[in-house]
Amino acid sequence: MTVCGTAIEGEESAKSSGTDVDRLYASRGEGSAGRVAYVNYQSLTGVGSQKGDGVIPLSCAHLPGAEQVTLEGVVHSINEAGTTMPTERWYGSEGVVDRWWGPAMEMLGIVQE
Repeated sequence: MTVCGTAIEGEESAKSSGTDVDRLYASRGEGSAGRVAYVNYQSLTGVGSQKGDGVIPLSCAHLPGAEQVTLEGVVHSINEAGTTMPTERWYGSEGVVDRWWGPAMEMLGIVQE
């Protein structure tokens, strides 16, 4: 099973959405979360303009033949990528785990009560 979030679209331009995270990136000269994701995605696949979790693009995360779970609005890290700003939208947060844990246990044949 592969799981990937699609919270951040890689953007070549550094346009900011006005969020606290984007303001932080702009203050450090990195532009925006979309720009940082673009650089990450491009370094992994050669294509920066795609969706992913801010670190790993969707096209890189899902393996052929695997059960593929795509989670809208989910990011890679316990903090917004590249920051110390905590988030509740990462793979291990309570609301997100519930979206992939059940399918994983089902695949493994583990019955949950």
